[in-house]
Amino acid sequence: MKEILLDSDIISYYMKKRPEVVAKFDNYIKKYGYIYISRISVIEILGGLQIKNAKKQINKFKKFISNHKILDTSESSAEISAKIFADLYKKGKHSGNYDILIAGIAIANNLTLITNNIKDYENIENLSIDNWVNFTNFLN
Repeated sequence: MKEILLDSDIISYYMKKRPEVVAKFDNYIKKYGYIYISRISVIEILGGLQIKNAKKQINKFKKFISNHKILDTSESSAEISAKIFADLYKKGKHSGNYDILIAGIAIANNLTLITNNIKDYENIENLSIDNWVNFTNFLN
């Protein structure tokens, strides 16, 4: 099993204690001890919580991420993200900018992206994705 990068939606499911996500997460932590989270997901989640002015949830989230590894964009992930953007544009397909950055980080670090938003990522080449919500594996 490759190491993983959690997409923002999966982190949200975990924080809301969705049983199948918590079970997969706990099993993964037993094996690896930590998970990777992109700085992009941190921005997405904190932004959403700040809109709601959810101070308790913000503190809970900050504590959660302090136990894991945060990946920032790098020169390699930026180049990969730019290629993803161009490839999708040429094919007439579009994905959100955050999703493109998250995908670039996953590919650059050879990580499987765990997401329930399969449609957001299914047209991205060389991205390994898995869905802990439906337990269906996808490889592009």
